[in-house]
Amino acid sequence: MSISLAVGIIFLAGAAGGKLARYIRLPSVTGNLLAGIIIGPSVLSLVSVEIMSQLNPINDLALGVIALSIGSELHWGTMRKLAKDTTLVFLAEALLTSVIVFFSLYLFGLDFQLALVLAVISIATAPGAIIACIRETPTKGNFSKVLLSIVALDNLLAITLFGIVISFMQTGLADDPGNSVAFIMAAKELGLSLALGLMSGVFLVGISHHAKSDSHILVTVLGIILLTVGLANRLGSPELLAAIVSGAVYINFSRKPKRISRSLLAVEHPILLIFLTLAGAKLDLSVLPAVGQIGLLYVLARFFAKLVGSRLGSTLTAFPMSWKKNLGRALTPQAGVAIGLAIIAEQKGIFEPNTVMPIVLTAVVVFELFGPLLVRKALCDVNE
Repeated sequence: MSISLAVGIIFLAGAAGGKLARYIRLPSVTGNLLAGIIIGPSVLSLVSVEIMSQLNPINDLALGVIALSIGSELHWGTMRKLAKDTTLVFLAEALLTSVIVFFSLYLFGLDFQLALVLAVISIATAPGAIIACIRETPTKGNFSKVLLSIVALDNLLAITLFGIVISFMQTGLADDPGNSVAFIMAAKELGLSLALGLMSGVFLVGISHHAKSDSHILVTVLGIILLTVGLANRLGSPELLAAIVSGAVYINFSRKPKRISRSLLAVEHPILLIFLTLAGAKLDLSVLPAVGQIGLLYVLARFFAKLVGSRLGSTLTAFPMSWKKNLGRALTPQAGVAIGLAIIAEQKGIFEPNTVMPIVLTAVVVFELFGPLLVRKALCDVNE
């Protein structure tokens, strides 16, 4: 099968799955994933493993766009106004989520490194599902701003910790904490990632200032995203961290902070559609029985930790009681960032194939089915 035919099948299947999901009042993300499973090797085999491996640049572009968008949410002026209380909730729920998920999986018998990676991934929250619910539900006030700030911080921490953990595992530092050479190598990889993000962010600032129209910006922005992710991959440094730093630099130093995100709107949906459909196609259904209990434990541990952690953190804030009760349930969705981290974890060759992905995709399907319902209920209950 040719790549163009495969891409056409993926696009049409993903679009049909998303539309059908919305028709029965489910998130389109769930429809994209299920459509991918159907056309993948596990069911109809319309798209082969070989073809999917040749489409990795699309994954890189999608992950770069996701990370850049997360970075562009980290506007210092906006976050400073809500800094103290928002940070308390974020630290409590993120710390508790990672700790509870790690010990739940490790004590269940999972390998230390696998439990650690899944614990880091569990911090990530799906901004897309939450933003969609905010747009659909008439709201006012600062609850939505606080919620989106926590989501951005969650994903920033998840991507940063993931980059650190993977670097340590690749250099052998996880097995030998006293290895100074491995520590220097890991620090070098992180430093290169930060430097790449800083440089690409400066380029984005310059483009936003000098381009004559948004259409002129788009091609250059996509090129910079691919260049940043590709160079980070080439240098062995965390690619998502580079993209998130790039977005943060741009949003904080550009005089036209909305211009690049506005230009990406035209291509963001098709890029994410093919990314999510491909993620579903990569799922090997034959391994699901083996990870069923682990996936269920991951879902329950993450859900419990998000609720309890956000409630504990909010008790130290001046937030209204309705906010304290509802922040946790509004932080449950999980999708693109978690899938992206799972893909990277398996691409690095640290784990066996179909080790991380089935667990994460199982959780994504559950959280994308019920997460948006909980977000909508939270938005209604705070009486905005």
